Formats: sequence, structure tokens, C-alpha cells
Amino acid sequence: MTRKLALLAAVSAVALLGVPLGAEANQITLLGTAGGITFTGTGTLVNTTIAAGTGDGAVFQATGFPNVNGNYTLGGVTFTAGPVSGEQYPAGANTETFNYSDGVNTLAGNLHWNFIQDNTTNPKLFGQITITTSTGSLQFTSTYPVGGPANIDITTTALPLVGGASQTLDQLVAASRTATVGVSSGEVVPGPIVGAGLPGLVAACGALLAFARRRRRQQVA
Repeated sequence: MTRKLALLAAVSAVALLGVPLGAEANQITLLGTAGGITFTGTGTLVNTTIAAGTGDGAVFQATGFPNVNGNYTLGGVTFTAGPVSGEQYPAGANTETFNYSDGVNTLAGNLHWNFIQDNTTNPKLFGQITITTSTGSLQFTSTYPVGGPANIDITTTALPLVGGASQTLDQLVAASRTATVGVSSGEVVPGPIVGAGLPGLVAACGALLAFARRRRRQQVA
């Protein structure tokens, strides 16, 4: 393969994986809250309620630009997750709204939680936002385009002690306990480009290799 074709292959690989050349991650960092998330165990499942309005500060971070302080809100939702599989409680049907604003940038979307991760005293929720509104600076709107996905995760504050000992979500569920926690930290990052991934990467690189072989045969002939 010629140097030019090798460079083209590298550029194509990066594009297919949805990562612009030279880019670094931009994201919204979610700050902590005192409460708003309630887990209720049923022996095998966990009923989860996220109160409307949960949110206490957020920061939009863009590479090469000053951080922008804002806030976020959640529309509120109740769903059942489980049974546990591989330290994850798959979430049942659920949808809530997510909003972010900092006086310059705004984002709104529909949020679906995918699962809750256990094996820790600070359970972690993972979900995806479908963006319906995005306004503000070019850095913000290009990071979160309307119609695009954004991945969200929230790490909760520690589950309360039981008899002086810490507990995990598994233990709370097995004992059918209830606990209310807050947000310890979280982030909203842009999701992958639709159609990107390993299959597309393999196909593109294969086509480039085939083209390079034909070029070599033509040169020899």
C-alpha cells in the first residue's frame, strides 16, 4: 500500500469510528445532589424512582475553551430494573426528559435508562438521551446536534449503612430494603455516529486494500 493510501485508510478508520482527527472529548459534567433517587428492593428486582427536578449544577467543558457553569433538570420517572445479570440490572420501559442550560447554551432531550450497575456501594445508572433541542455556541451545538444521541451516566451517593456496615444494591434488593440517595457525579457525552463501528471499518479498509493490490498489478503489467 502506498503512503497516500495508508493515510487514506487511517482517515477513513477514524471517520467511521465517529472520532474527528485531533479531537478531544467535550462533555457536560453533572454535579452532586443531596437526594432525589430512591431504590426499593423486592427480593430480585429494584424499583427506581428519580424525582422530577433532580439537579444541582453542571459544567459544559469544551477543549480549548473556558468551562461554562450551568444546571440540569430531570423530568422524573419510575421504572423497575432486574433481575441482576453480570452485575447489571437491566431497566424496564422508561422515559424522562433531560434539560441543561447555562445562560448561553441549552439542551433538551428524551432520556432512556438502560441499566443500573451494581457491585459497589455507589450504584451507577447508564442511559442515552435523544436530543430534541440544542442551541448556543458552535462548540456546544456541534457536540450535541439535534437528533443525535448522547450517552449519560450518573454515579449515586453511597447507599446508607445497615447496622453500621455498608451495603451494595444486591444486598438492598435481596433484603427488600428502601434507600434514597443523591447524585455523586455524572456526565453527558456525545454518542456514536449512526452506522459507525467495527463492521464499517473492516469493510472500508478491505476495499482500500483491494484497490491497492489492483494498483500494484497495473504497475507491474
